[in-house]
Amino acid sequence: MPRMLAEGPARGPDFICIGAQKGGTRWLFDQLDHHPQFWMPPIKELHYFDLSDRFLKKAAPLYQRARTSIDDANRRRDRAHERRLEAVDVDWLAARIWLNERPIEFDRYARLFNPRGDRLSGDICPPYAIVPDDRAQAIRQRFPDARIVYLARDPIARFWSQYCMLVRRNERKDPAALEQVERFVRKGNGVQHSSIREVVARWRRSPDDDAFGLFFFDDLKADAISLRGRVLTFLGADPGQESGGLSTDFNRKKEQAKVEMTDQVRDYLVPLFADEIRGCAADFGGPALEWVRKYGL
Repeated sequence: MPRMLAEGPARGPDFICIGAQKGGTRWLFDQLDHHPQFWMPPIKELHYFDLSDRFLKKAAPLYQRARTSIDDANRRRDRAHERRLEAVDVDWLAARIWLNERPIEFDRYARLFNPRGDRLSGDICPPYAIVPDDRAQAIRQRFPDARIVYLARDPIARFWSQYCMLVRRNERKDPAALEQVERFVRKGNGVQHSSIREVVARWRRSPDDDAFGLFFFDDLKADAISLRGRVLTFLGADPGQESGGLSTDFNRKKEQAKVEMTDQVRDYLVPLFADEIRGCAADFGGPALEWVRKYGL
């Protein structure tokens, strides 16, 4: 077992961001990764609690590059506007890779955040939003002081953004066809990720749970400075300190191709998510009220 996982305190993360997928979590990671009060893992998504191998797709190549030449690895990261690796990050990658496919063990997971020193650190991984209820409850019980961050997004827009991401990864003939979208509804997890009220019920201990922070993607689009300030304040950091040289609205995904939603697909998706949209407006207010107007509900 790597020493990092066997020794030292097991306090765990200061916060866990559970998504939403396609809700601005990459923006948040970039802002925190370059902020002087944070130490963030060298890979955005740890995929520890959702038991996914997706972590290895980025971690294994990065680990090999860094072991071969950390200078070469950092030149790549400079070009990608990612923070530079240090020796502890290489050790961290080895430790997290060692954990892969082993049963969940909270103390080992907790020690992954010890490189933070006196800074803040956390885990940003959108698939955590839809882990089983009992697992979410166990995580909150083991780390009761960890802040939970949830970036909610209009369920239809969020679903469509996820669908576009999958189309980019797996080229499909006629991706805007209704039949393709219906297949994703049946076989994918897009509806689960757009079920905001279920996610909140799964992760929030009570309506007055002050360690649970619900934020909105809409606010990122409207006023990134304000949203950044509110999230950083919630996490106990100083929003007055800049995130390195990154602009507040830095978006590394803005050039990614989108599939145009047809009227036929929209007419299919609106009834599918109508109850969720109305329920979010009633339960959470704020930007969710505009979702109702947007779709004529």
